[in-house]
Amino acid sequence: MVNNNRKTPIFSDSCFWDMDFNKLDTEKDKNFIITRVVSRGGTNDEIELFNYYGWETIKEEIVKIRYLNKKILNYLSILFDIKKEQFRCFYNKDIY
Repeated sequence: MVNNNRKTPIFSDSCFWDMDFNKLDTEKDKNFIITRVVSRGGTNDEIELFNYYGWETIKEEIVKIRYLNKKILNYLSILFDIKKEQFRCFYNKDIY
């Protein structure tokens, strides 16, 4: 569930450098947003992501991500205590 205390999260330009973040729907596009932030964001972006979406929503969405590099997959696996095999991207041959 999205935290409604603030309408729009604020992320660094490195997360959405190639597009206008304001054109995204934070509910419909949450998997895309979460993917971008965990892949391209820094610590402040992660904090913003957790404050906006919450632990459970992020946990539900990260396992659906189609591609993550090995380092990020390992990090998320440890952070959320999810086996790497439970991630959709684990079976993507381009990961390693």
